[in-house]
Amino acid sequence: MTDNWTRVEGTGWIELKGFGKINPRQDNVAGGRTFFTAMTDQDEYALAHGEHVGWGPETWSFEFEEPFFLSDSSGKNCIEIVISPGKGGKYAIRFRPGQLPQASGGAW
Repeated sequence: MTDNWTRVEGTGWIELKGFGKINPRQDNVAGGRTFFTAMTDQDEYALAHGEHVGWGPETWSFEFEEPFFLSDSSGKNCIEIVISPGKGGKYAIRFRPGQLPQASGGAW
């Protein structure tokens, strides 16, 4: 993976160049649940992977400042992403090419 993060911010559907788009949102400004829907460039719902994401398969919960992965259904197109609260109700997003963590263990 690269250390070069791409940074974008906004509200509504936010472009993730080279991957697709994401629509982060929350129940209310004072707190509550944070969730998102993401689509790939091939117009399929992105899959989320990581310790701090839940729900699915179309809308996912997340935690601010906690990294997770988005991928297409094949797992080949994958990004690592972090969502932060931005100024004025916007969302600050940083992302970079990623690789899904291996789910299997060793030889035992």
